Amino acid sequence: MPLEQVHEQLHLRHPKRSFVQYRLDRPGFITPIGHHLSTAMRYTCLIRSISSAGAVLSINRTLTLPENFYLEIDGVHDEIPCTEFKRDGDEMAVHFNMFLDTDFLNLVLGRRPAGQDA
Repeated sequence: MPLEQVHEQLHLRHPKRSFVQYRLDRPGFITPIGHHLSTAMRYTCLIRSISSAGAVLSINRTLTLPENFYLEIDGVHDEIPCTEFKRDGDEMAVHFNMFLDTDFLNLVLGRRPAGQDA
């Protein structure tokens, strides 16, 4: 399940923004947002692809999650607020509640930020 559907919706609202999808295949963690914003549980997932607008995750198909949760990418200790967009079996497309900054996306992808020399 690619992110094209998420990107099409967002492109209508933000026509000057580019949404490039990158293959990632990296472990991640889902933290549901509970009552009074509690975060007691944490589940593993595989982040298949990512863009500045959202991601495609592989998760346990029997896992029941709230519509909103935090996504943490293994090795990057920032939580990204997400909303479920579409779920099909063990794959779930999410959109981020804020666009990812280009430098942060480069960090996730293991690239050097723009302007840094080797």
